[in-house]
Amino acid sequence: MAKKTAAATAAERSGDEGTARSGEGATARLGRRERRELRQEAAVGAAFRLAEREGLAGLSMRRLGQELDVDVTVLYRLFRDKDELLLAVAERTIRTIVDEVGEVPEGEAWQDTLRRVARSTWDVQTRCPAITSLTFARTTGGPAEQRLVELQLSAFARSGLPPALAALHYRVFVDTTLGLCAHAAALGSLDPEVREKDETTWVRVYAHLPEDAHPVTRAHAEELGAVTPKAVYDTAVEAALASAERVAAGLSPR
Repeated sequence: MAKKTAAATAAERSGDEGTARSGEGATARLGRRERRELRQEAAVGAAFRLAEREGLAGLSMRRLGQELDVDVTVLYRLFRDKDELLLAVAERTIRTIVDEVGEVPEGEAWQDTLRRVARSTWDVQTRCPAITSLTFARTTGGPAEQRLVELQLSAFARSGLPPALAALHYRVFVDTTLGLCAHAAALGSLDPEVREKDETTWVRVYAHLPEDAHPVTRAHAEELGAVTPKAVYDTAVEAALASAERVAAGLSPR
């Protein structure tokens, strides 16, 4: 079967039913830049589906071409390389977070703005664990990331922290949330049997350590096993915010 044209593939897979119905005719009426953006969006959407279905190893330019039913050379006309594709995928994820957070209500406490960012970041990780594992450490520099940086930095600036400390606590907050989301995503991507083996280690191993050598660990083994990744995440978020609060309060005139 002949490969589809990039325009037809973009129209069919972009998620816009109107575009899909009108096919190449509607795409042809767009300008060159708009057509390119539509095709890129289609490729990014397919990359999401492919990664979540087949895992990290499944996301390659060759497999993406097969997913879209286009020659891989079409993809290399849209993205310089796989890394540029990954950055576009990361931008899509960040855009989802920004859209879910929405506008900051007038008078909202800066901590509550950041709590909403943290909640949306966790929710996106839960929905897209493979994408999180692939992109959590990247800095895209794209428009969605720019909006999210402005949103979070503005929240820390409202706390009363000077620029250097606002930037530091912003980084602490972002690196903490993304790192813990990536950790949870990696655990969630394990085979069920392997994941269960990890999760039960506390009661299988630590609860049976020699009591004379490990009395405290053994006594806390059941409680350690009951701690969930979400509980760790929520506690770490609050710790990061509390740290910024303490520093800002120490700088306030008395």
